[in-house]
This record gives sequence, structure tokens and C-alpha cells, in this order.
Amino acid sequence: MSADAPRFTLRMLPLPAKLVLSMFLISVGFGYFSAMVQLHNKHSDLDGNVLPTPDNVIERFSGLKLDDGTRPISKLEQIISGPHDEKAPFDKSNMARAFFDKVGGYKKDVEKRGADLVNAEHEWERQVMIAWITSPSAEREKTYKDTDDGKFPLPDSMKGKPLSEEFYNQETHTVPIRFLIQERCGKCHTGNQSPELSTYANLLPMLPKDAPELIGGKYVSSGKQLDAHGLTQSTHVHLLSFSVLYGLTGLIFAFTSLPGLIRGTVGPIVLIAQMADISCWWLARMEYPYGPMFAQAIMGTGAVVGMGLGLQIVVSLFDMYRWRGKFFMLIVCVTLAAALGVVYTKAIHPALEAEKAAKAAEKK
Repeated sequence: MSADAPRFTLRMLPLPAKLVLSMFLISVGFGYFSAMVQLHNKHSDLDGNVLPTPDNVIERFSGLKLDDGTRPISKLEQIISGPHDEKAPFDKSNMARAFFDKVGGYKKDVEKRGADLVNAEHEWERQVMIAWITSPSAEREKTYKDTDDGKFPLPDSMKGKPLSEEFYNQETHTVPIRFLIQERCGKCHTGNQSPELSTYANLLPMLPKDAPELIGGKYVSSGKQLDAHGLTQSTHVHLLSFSVLYGLTGLIFAFTSLPGLIRGTVGPIVLIAQMADISCWWLARMEYPYGPMFAQAIMGTGAVVGMGLGLQIVVSLFDMYRWRGKFFMLIVCVTLAAALGVVYTKAIHPALEAEKAAKAAEKK
């Protein structure tokens, strides 16, 4: 071909070829939309956001999540922290009354010393037990298994309050925690009474785990990181199938009538961004702070893939036709956009609102 020969463009193709390429490009657009739905279902918190947030991406690829500062409530703390008046339930969901009116001699003690003082001392017992429950696991186990029915140092927050002399050692400023648990819980939960609470091993399933170690001062392990096996499968699928797909859309774009600089940039950009995106998947597994940095970069590379692909599809569709074909293609695109709007209004938006309501209900 001589230097003066006209360059081949999409507009020179016969109509049947144009129709095939047009349907291919439109199908790719629908496929990418379905991929966004999959991205929402697989990587978001299903909390009403259309796409995963940067925090979601870090959690999925780096295995880290922001520490929200909340402390999980253990089963034992939960069941002794409820209401304790005589009308409150006394069952496996609420055992608070074991520290109050279910204590032997409670009524006589109230008649003798008054309800306020007696209840204040019993509340002290309950709060000391909660302080022991929420102490670090190593300290919790050591103080339980120590001699003299356990020696749990009285927390500073409990000092100066009405205390129960039965459970306070004034010489050592400690509480015989094992004796306290036995008196308030173990007397009933022993032998065949489930759960049996006479040993630390039996108590352990009802106690909290230690707070997770902070990483970088703000992250904790998420437990949701994609494993290497799953990531390898995704890498394999994306590099093979998506490379072919983006290669075809880029090749079609390369035969538009646009200047060579634009064609040479937008044509291969989706493939380049896809390679960078997958590289960041693996680099996000690095230790802090590098892992989260590469995880956040996934948002950028993914955006380039989406915008580049959209540009390739739209420009190629309109460039291959003359003005009549462009008008017809405009009608097709407007119709598809209107249909997408209906789908969003009737199906997608209600589903997102339902997700948001479900998340709000979980937090209550």
C-alpha cells in the first residue's frame, strides 16, 4: 500500500459486518454491566452502595479493615448485664438476678440494711465480674487459676464504691474471682445443669477473645481476604478471557477515523489498565502500609478499564456509520439507556434500599 492510499476504517465495512460488530459491542456493554452487579454482590458490604467502597476493596484484597473501636459483648457478660428487678426474666437469656434477689438471704439483708446499700454491693459484685470477663485472656486465666479461689486485682474504676466484704480482700486489694463465680453462678450450674461452670475450660466458650492487634494504628485483620487459590482462578480467567475481549474492542477502536494519537492511546489502554489492575490484586497482599495502597489503586485501575471500555464502545458504534446510521444508533442508545433507567428504578434501587434497611436493622 502506497503512502497516499486511504487508510482503512470501520466506515468502509459492508453493512452486515457493521451490524455484527455493533451487536458485539452492545453485548460487551451489557456484559460489563452484569460484571458490575457481580462486583457489588461479591465485594461490597451489601449496605446500599452501588459499588464497593475503598474500605471494602482493602478488606477483600489486603485482608484488613478499619478498627471501629467497638468491643464485642461475650455471652457471659451479656446474660449477667440485663435488668435485675423481680419482674425481670430469670432464664438463659438473663441471669442478672443471680446477683440480687436470687442470692440466699437477700430479703433479710434488705430488711436489715436497706435495699439501696444491699443492691449497691451486689452491683459491685456484678461489675467486678464484668471487669474480669473483659480483662486480657492471659490475665483472666491466671487470676482464675490462682490460689485462694483466684486473686483478681480490683480495678481502679471499682475503688471507692460500696463493696461486698464477702468478696473483697482488703490486705491484697483483690477479689477471689473463682469463689465469686462459684457463689453467683456455679451453685446452680454444676453437675447435670447446663452449662456446667465449675472449671475455666467450661467458662471459656462464654468468654470474649482478646481484642485484635492493631495494624498501622487503625486496621485489624478482616478475615475476608481472598485466598491465593481463589485469586489465582480469577487471575487466570481475567487474563485469558478478558484479554481477548478487550483486545477485540481495542482493535475495533483502532480502525475508527480518529487521529492516530487517540487511537494509539485509547485502543490499548484497557488492556494496560487490566494488567495493572490484576497486578494490584497480588501486590495488595503485601504487608502494611504497601498492601492497602495497592488495594486502593485497584479502584483507579478499575475505573480506567470501565471508562476506556465505554469510550471504545460508544465511539466505535457511532464512527462506523454515516449520518443516517448515526441517527439510528442514537435511537438505539437512547432506548437502551431508557430501559436501563426503568431497570434501575423498578429493580436495582429497591434492592439497594432493602440492603440499606437490612444493615440498619442489624445495627439496632
